[in-house]
Amino acid sequence: MSYKTERLVELLPDAYAATEPQSLLHALLDTVGAEFMTADSAVKRLLRSHWVDYAGGAALDSLGAIYGVARRPLRDGSLETDEAFRRRLRSVVSLFTGGGTVLAVKGAVRSALGLPFDLRTLSLPAGLLEDLETLVVLNEFPAIREHVVADGAGQVDEATELRLTTDAPSEADAAPRIVWSFTQGAGRLLSVERLDVGQGVRSQEALLVPAGASLVLATGTDGALSAVLDGQDVSASFTNLDGSTPAALPAVPQAHSEWRLRARAGLFDVSGFDSGDSFDSPLFRAELSWLRAQPLTFDVVVPYFLQSVVAQLVARHGYTGEVFVFQGLPLDVIPQVVDQTRAAGVRAGVHFSLEFLEDHQHRDRLWLAAVHRAGEDAGASDALTMGSLSSVVEDAGAQDRFGLAGLFDISTFDGPYSYG
Repeated sequence: MSYKTERLVELLPDAYAATEPQSLLHALLDTVGAEFMTADSAVKRLLRSHWVDYAGGAALDSLGAIYGVARRPLRDGSLETDEAFRRRLRSVVSLFTGGGTVLAVKGAVRSALGLPFDLRTLSLPAGLLEDLETLVVLNEFPAIREHVVADGAGQVDEATELRLTTDAPSEADAAPRIVWSFTQGAGRLLSVERLDVGQGVRSQEALLVPAGASLVLATGTDGALSAVLDGQDVSASFTNLDGSTPAALPAVPQAHSEWRLRARAGLFDVSGFDSGDSFDSPLFRAELSWLRAQPLTFDVVVPYFLQSVVAQLVARHGYTGEVFVFQGLPLDVIPQVVDQTRAAGVRAGVHFSLEFLEDHQHRDRLWLAAVHRAGEDAGASDALTMGSLSSVVEDAGAQDRFGLAGLFDISTFDGPYSYG
């Protein structure tokens, strides 16, 4: 007997004998009490369904719909279980506090590609986990190049002057790049000044920018001024406006700024008639450009061939478990996933990258190819000599001799003398 039945029995007088289990009235009250218990359980389930930790089935799907999160199909075609969906939704809810966060966006994109929302739910090696975490990259405040161009300089205090204005909002100060082209006449005593802060650079008297030349002013890697005149480095010819060195251009601020460029014609006692100086005011054109960090904007970079990249990473780390737990959505759906996850008022972009993994574990191999040949040279040779074995020799032995009688102590043995 339920406590609901007990409560109903207590409402009736003892004369009705409602407490007797075998009575018809008790059976009726027990049936009504059981229905009350079922309704009470349904109400409790309804109340608990408002919590991610206790909701299930359609109630859990409704909670996920609040954040635009639905059950993901698994690789076998079935849908996520309540427990798996509850774990993923719990992560999403905690990350959505105050709008879409970096972790929320990256997790949503990973999930859409077939990977777990939180890679830490898999028992991955530390190296593989780190590599997989870097596959989906979120770049906050992506930079774009802005340009401001001015032409048609005017005459001010014996100098030609040109002004530039920047108004594009940015998340950070940026280094400027100025292309200063002289369209008519040569220029000396060049100066670039940011008027709102009174900072800038100026050239020394000896520097001459001839007509038709272009001077490029930028900020080097060390923060100092880099000045190039038609391919020649002339940075040493510049100082700050107060004469200090090294010269450095002021940064383009996050909001409004005004810039003034000045140049003069030939100078007395400096210019020469054969040096290319002009004595009429020069005319020039200037272009100011900088990288502007876009506010309230982020870009998501995703590998185009994700399956191939993940397979190579898994093979490199020797992991044998499953990494893809969901059926990946088509790549053209990824921008919609990012758009659903981003915070209100934030602009998002999606870029696909080509990832080609290389194996830098160099291995040296030595190959030897040899041919063994056995040969023998005994130096044998054959010779054939042909000739006649018989010969006929005839010697008659006839000699004629004439001699002179020799004289002692005068004739010699090898002379034509005879002693007989």
